[in-house]
Amino acid sequence: MDNTETANIKEITDFDASELDVYARLTEAQLLNKDHPEKGLFIAESPKVIIRALDGGYEPVSVLVEKKQALEDAETIAVLEQCANVPVYTAEFAVLTKLTGFKLTRGISPEV
Repeated sequence: MDNTETANIKEITDFDASELDVYARLTEAQLLNKDHPEKGLFIAESPKVIIRALDGGYEPVSVLVEKKQALEDAETIAVLEQCANVPVYTAEFAVLTKLTGFKLTRGISPEV
């Protein structure tokens, strides 16, 4: 299945890309936005957690996923189909391993 038809996919080739700021450079306090919690963000880091968040009514702002998973992993593709109206950023594994914790989660991360 080619999910490029159902998702707004943009490939990231540089770790310094501004699209990665929320995933790589914001602190937890900045994501939570204690002054305006309704504007707070959290990052879910696996297809199962993302599906639970979607089922719970959360709306993703963007999705970050390893390019290989976006093309080959059935569970990831199913999540991307549910996130077709938000930007989906993909990158090669070498770029994503620079993210703290990525080697542990090895997967898909939406900002919701």
